[in-house]
Amino acid sequence: MMRATHQLLGWIPLILVIAMTSSVAGADAPPGEAGPAPAASSPTMWLKGPFGKVIGGPPDRPATALPDRRPLDTWMRSAYLQLLSDVEGEDVRSLHVVARPVGGTDVIELSDGVVGFAGPDVPGRYVITATLETAEASTSEHAWLVEVPDRGGEPELLWEMPAPTALLSTAGTSEVAGIPGHGCYVYLCVEAGYRPSVDSLESVRLAPGEHPRLRLDDGTAMVHWVARLESPAVTGTPIRQREGGSAGAPFTEVELTGLVPPTPGVWLLEVRADYDRERGWQWFVFRLDVE
Repeated sequence: MMRATHQLLGWIPLILVIAMTSSVAGADAPPGEAGPAPAASSPTMWLKGPFGKVIGGPPDRPATALPDRRPLDTWMRSAYLQLLSDVEGEDVRSLHVVARPVGGTDVIELSDGVVGFAGPDVPGRYVITATLETAEASTSEHAWLVEVPDRGGEPELLWEMPAPTALLSTAGTSEVAGIPGHGCYVYLCVEAGYRPSVDSLESVRLAPGEHPRLRLDDGTAMVHWVARLESPAVTGTPIRQREGGSAGAPFTEVELTGLVPPTPGVWLLEVRADYDRERGWQWFVFRLDVE
């Protein structure tokens, strides 16, 4: 039921660089003595579903959607969920998954040994807990707080999940929704075709020297943004290009600094928002009217 997605080119390419560090335990041990045994690290487990990919928390502090700690939205009843782990398959001795209604005493069995399974089929708020036992006889628990809405249907309904829309605001304009371009969201990628004409776009009034602000219409978070400023008369050649984020930390609103048009008039602003929890990305186009 899962549809494979692929990376589509937006209006400009984006290159992400990931830095990795490593350390060696016991390097300072005196000659002839064994270094201290490295502390056994607890396995890491992620839950993947319509809400994206989220690392688990302890049962008394289940994982939620950052930064505002909302429950993870499963989008529909019996949504397909999948567990991912950094433990090799042959090292897994057992895996058991249950859901408990918040404020209730029922225990709902979701999976016994299978990493892909259906979520709760009754609307409400649940704590999903996965108990993992490894070949080393260590046991760990990983938990997530989820919200199951009263929405049913076939698995293909997951492909119809609407992606968040970017909103741009300035001191002179409350908020204007961007026209979406290419993008991918959870299970589905879309190519938008030609960019709309500047005359068809709603105006965002911008004072000289002012920086517009960007947020998503459903209040959820981003982890990165890329933007470029163009003249409608010379499209495809940005005169300003910037990107930013917060070292991977999610944020719900950002000021697009460094994108001030050089002269009064009409300008095009193209913005790519990268959604948190590995849910995808989307391009949007706006019209700026500079006083």
